[in-house]
Amino acid sequence: MADIVTVQTLANAARFLVMRFTDVSDGTGESGVLKVDATDPANGWVVQGQTLVPGTSLKITKVAYACRGMKLRMQWQATAPEDVLVLGGFNTLEFDDIGVIQNPGPVALPGATGSILFTTVGAESGDSYSVDLWMTKGIPGAAAEDVLIELEDGAGVWLWESGDAIQWG
Repeated sequence: MADIVTVQTLANAARFLVMRFTDVSDGTGESGVLKVDATDPANGWVVQGQTLVPGTSLKITKVAYACRGMKLRMQWQATAPEDVLVLGGFNTLEFDDIGVIQNPGPVALPGATGSILFTTVGAESGDSYSVDLWMTKGIPGAAAEDVLIELEDGAGVWLWESGDAIQWG
């Protein structure tokens, strides 16, 4: 047998992504299972006919979870996956006070993709988890101070990238 798992996309817009994950374990558990694919065009957005994917610019803003009987390791996908959070019990974590949880990127975390993996710890038959995950999509390759704005004069949307303005429409 295998765990009974679900993955639902609750909201997917140009700047945010909200997903729900559940697992009722038969004792098998999960190990390094891809749950959020930050490189999938379905999780991206379209600008001037070009699909952008968040990659390592994907940021976690909030997590609501309930883990019954087991713990859950949320990990950034990389050559050697790195723990983002280890969840147990139930809680809602909002990261407004610190901003967001951001992927360290491929320089600090070799092989980083921005995607999120789940690994259960101590799963026994009948254990379960439910996780709602709120994320924002950053601009791939943009520095923290780069922004996407629409000019009030209606001139179009501008992407400020490394000090250079690129008009998108």
